[in-house]
Amino acid sequence: MTFNKNKVKKHFTASALIINKEGKILLINHKKLGVWLYPGGHIEEGETPDETVVREVKEETGLDINIIGSRDNNLSDSETDVSVLHQPYVILCEKINGTNEHYHIDLVYLCEIKCEDNIELYYNHRESRSIRFFGLEDLDNIKLFPNFRKLIEKVLKGRV
Repeated sequence: MTFNKNKVKKHFTASALIINKEGKILLINHKKLGVWLYPGGHIEEGETPDETVVREVKEETGLDINIIGSRDNNLSDSETDVSVLHQPYVILCEKINGTNEHYHIDLVYLCEIKCEDNIELYYNHRESRSIRFFGLEDLDNIKLFPNFRKLIEKVLKGRV
């Protein structure tokens, strides 16, 4: 059976590439997939992608974040209720395998922690095994999807 991208449901998601002051990225060890990933999740009805990424990061890590991506506020218009959202760092179309095959249209944002003084990380034990920051030198020792490894290397090399 072939998997035709045009006839399969697509879910919109928002994810965060969170870089700390030391230039390390925050990853969560995903229980179901057995790999390290960034925090993120489905955009719920009534939410913007900006709101989703902030909510998901708080739920999955306990952190308050700022989105780094640019936005041209000159295009906002309060009279007609138009606001400008952050530009994602990248948008990925990811096939999700399983009994309910679908795609995630993943809006991935560069983010920073609002206040790094005395941060206390936690993670959702139902979905994750662990959470921690990784530097470029750590990536060879952890399990990552190949395209995700490329993305993280690109982000971390650009910030070194």
